[in-house]
Amino acid sequence: MKVIVTGGAGFIGSHIQDKLIDLGHEVAVLDNLRSGKKENLNPKSKFFETDILDFFGVKAAFTDFSPQVVFHLAAQNEVPYSMEHPKEDQETNIVGMMNLLEAGKECGVKKVVYSNTGGALYGEVQDSDLPISEDLPISRPTSFYGVSKGAAERYLMLYGNLFNIDWVSLRYANVYGERQAGNKEAGIVAIFTSKMLSGETPTINGDGKHTRDYVYVGDVVDANIRAMDYKQSDYFNISTGREISNNEVFFAIEAELKSGMKPNYGPERPGDPRRNCLSNEKAKKLLGWEPKVEFAEGVKRTIKFYRK
Repeated sequence: MKVIVTGGAGFIGSHIQDKLIDLGHEVAVLDNLRSGKKENLNPKSKFFETDILDFFGVKAAFTDFSPQVVFHLAAQNEVPYSMEHPKEDQETNIVGMMNLLEAGKECGVKKVVYSNTGGALYGEVQDSDLPISEDLPISRPTSFYGVSKGAAERYLMLYGNLFNIDWVSLRYANVYGERQAGNKEAGIVAIFTSKMLSGETPTINGDGKHTRDYVYVGDVVDANIRAMDYKQSDYFNISTGREISNNEVFFAIEAELKSGMKPNYGPERPGDPRRNCLSNEKAKKLLGWEPKVEFAEGVKRTIKFYRK
């Protein structure tokens, strides 16, 4: 099968690219290399250096490659950046999705698998809503990033219904693992690991009791492959269903590195919910997916990657 991965030179996208090639698919990557890296490109992939905001560039790539399936990961994916640059966030995440869907419609794409956010999508919720199921309305995000990613999902649904394009939206918890950039505002495991390996003490935003649901990148790749093979259109949380605090993340990394560091604490970040944890029961039931890598093991693998 011919498959395009937008954002395929990035953290999650490059792992999906590699898995697709291992499974025998013909893969192309569309990436502007703003955050993606050329070294993440598989030699067997065809590469289009194109921004998803360039409709004619996207359409040219789709026309040239004729994909049947598109994995859409190219995005603005940082909450703090979205709070400072809401217009750019909206353009990349919503207009970018529109460009992809328009090009896909015109070029005969049969299916889109969308990498969405679950952490920012649902926003601040009541403790009684945890772990959050897909039944909870996505009407209470606390960041522009959550708004734009949710709106893009709605465009995907409507295009699918109107133009007979199958789709699956995967609402990720906090993904971590090898190849995640440690110099960004998103990805606390990568940020803490890279800083601690360089001898710098990380700063925890707030009191360290904010919680997130951390899911390993290899498990996320498995969910994407299952989504590609799924015969219906739907949306799923991809998560572990377990809350882990920022303090726990710090001390899990410290225990592996044995650095002796103590965390610094700083102000809370605007737009960050206090608690977040997603139910994965729907994905277990319908996709036959569940996470396999425990957090401690995932941290070990991540540290090993950064030590290379």
